Amino acid sequence: MTCSEAGVSGIISQGEDGAVLDPSFRWHIGSNTKAMTAALYARMVDVGRCRWGASVASLFPAIASHPAWADIRVEELLSHSAGLTDTFVDGRWLDARRADGKPAREQRRDLVKRILSGAPPERRGVYRYGNLNYVLVGAAVEETANVSWEEAMQAEVFATLRIAEAGFGPPPRTGPWGREAKGSILKPIDPSLGEADNPSVLWPSGGVHISASGYAQFLASYLGDRPPLIRSTTLNHLLTPAAPDLSYAGGWSLDGPPESLASRLSHDGSNTLWFASAVIDRKFGRGYAALTNCGGERGGAITTRILERISLRSPST
Repeated sequence: MTCSEAGVSGIISQGEDGAVLDPSFRWHIGSNTKAMTAALYARMVDVGRCRWGASVASLFPAIASHPAWADIRVEELLSHSAGLTDTFVDGRWLDARRADGKPAREQRRDLVKRILSGAPPERRGVYRYGNLNYVLVGAAVEETANVSWEEAMQAEVFATLRIAEAGFGPPPRTGPWGREAKGSILKPIDPSLGEADNPSVLWPSGGVHISASGYAQFLASYLGDRPPLIRSTTLNHLLTPAAPDLSYAGGWSLDGPPESLASRLSHDGSNTLWFASAVIDRKFGRGYAALTNCGGERGGAITTRILERISLRSPST
């Protein structure tokens, strides 16, 4: 699919053996959700409920925190440079969270307590990709908005952009199912099963499903002089890394001269059953994305080929 400042400019919905897919079908975008969580925090900055430069400790005033978090800023979480990694997120932990009957918001608060009780496990200021960075950002929105991350995302991002076909967790059973790649075999996974997605506590880092047109609307919000979701100055700050030597900010990998705002944003996302790849070319005012219900390396190879085909067709490149 492609988009411009004006919105969606083209969608190709094609299944295997030439099958045409319903444009309303929803696709799991995995870690590309991070850009949405970052945009949600930025929108909360615009309305005065969050602020740039806030220390992680100050985001959770009612939770006791290790002194190391006192001067680590939210921008460092958004750049994966706070020293926080997914050290304890393993299969056993994921299964325990799926079995936890508490609401996701309560689980996230418990997770925040665990994280803040000690110092970050890695050195601050160095890029170390970790999903927990964005779970903390999502939990910070919950703290200030007094609603769940899911409710805030629906109200502040999807509703503002008039995206109706979006939600959380596995996409509905009526559309494509995510598929697990085992050698040459692709095994469909029933969306009603717990293994169909990561546990909801992690969704701010990778739990959105969305239609192709809805995703194009989100990508288009980064283009043009007057972005519809957040102010231009806020967007510029969001896309500025926490340190000059970093090339990640706001849920995006950044390409461009280090002394200026990135002209190209890109990101891949997968929950192992789906794969999403997105590119925003801000210089030419175009966005591209490819979505597939196939995870792992196989899914990444599919989306890479699709993006190559789309970019060759584009008049801007």
